[in-house]
Amino acid sequence: MKELTVNQVQFYGEGLVRWMQTGEMSLEDITSGGKVYKLIAVLCDSPFRESVDSDFNGMSFDALCEFLNMNKHS
Repeated sequence: MKELTVNQVQFYGEGLVRWMQTGEMSLEDITSGGKVYKLIAVLCDSPFRESVDSDFNGMSFDALCEFLNMNKHS
């Protein structure tokens, strides 16, 4: 799996905080191998990266997985 930089993760801080507040993710999910870590790694390599803002365009975790055509349990 691709290593993420601090800047890559920080860019999505607004969306990550929202997901924490709504209970969609925990701190463990952002660690290497966690579901959110995997999602951000896929997003950073995606051609859709430029169309997703720092709040994930207001999408839920599941909606963003679907948008990226990603199996969230992989």
